[in-house]
Amino acid sequence: MRHLQILALIGSTKDHSSNYKLVKFLKGLAMQPGFGESQKQRTPSTDKTKDQQAKLSSEALIHWNTFPISGLPFFDPDLDKSSAGTDTLDALSTPQYINDPNRDLDQHPRFEKRSDAGVPGSRVPTVVQQLREKVADADAVIICSPEYVFSLPGILKNALEWLVATTVLSDKPMALIIAAASGDKAKESLELIVKTLGGKFTDQTSIRIRGIAGKFDSSGQLIDPETIASLQQLLFALKELILADFKEEKLI
Repeated sequence: MRHLQILALIGSTKDHSSNYKLVKFLKGLAMQPGFGESQKQRTPSTDKTKDQQAKLSSEALIHWNTFPISGLPFFDPDLDKSSAGTDTLDALSTPQYINDPNRDLDQHPRFEKRSDAGVPGSRVPTVVQQLREKVADADAVIICSPEYVFSLPGILKNALEWLVATTVLSDKPMALIIAAASGDKAKESLELIVKTLGGKFTDQTSIRIRGIAGKFDSSGQLIDPETIASLQQLLFALKELILADFKEEKLI
């Protein structure tokens, strides 16, 4: 039996928020037998690979984790003392630069994407190392977030910034959910960041749920049929992403 690790990151600090409720609902769906199974898939296929994938899916044991990103320290882009920012300030503060009438922008230190591989481990907080390990170990990552002032919440951007110097999201199957009153700008921003980090998602695994506050009843239960259907379709599409790169020998 294959064990599938699903990691959820929530862009909210309140455990009673709509986004927490959505993730709780998704967890319930994912933990059901036949994770992400559609009615169409229950019909026997003549394709051997698809049958093997269906068999693997039905036998998979789901492990669901939610990482508390609100507990992360603020990301310091100059954690590495030799960062582009400090290099530039050092260069601009030298007497040679200040007194040089021929100075030009092309003499400025170039910005380069830096890895923190050379940064002493003590300077990368333990909780950040834990986040990176959880993301690296996950078979898929789900991000669920509201929209604040036409953008992503600071705690979510902070968490993603801690992943920039790594490859933990490279080719990682992902589901992106923006649940807000509108959510257009936040969805656009999240997709751009995830693409930059190398995450793998499709139109089916990146959705926006508008007017989220009205999708629950007074007890906090998700009752909107359209939203429920969208989440079911998202889980099915995410499962397809997880299985897409499995080689045939892994499916037997």
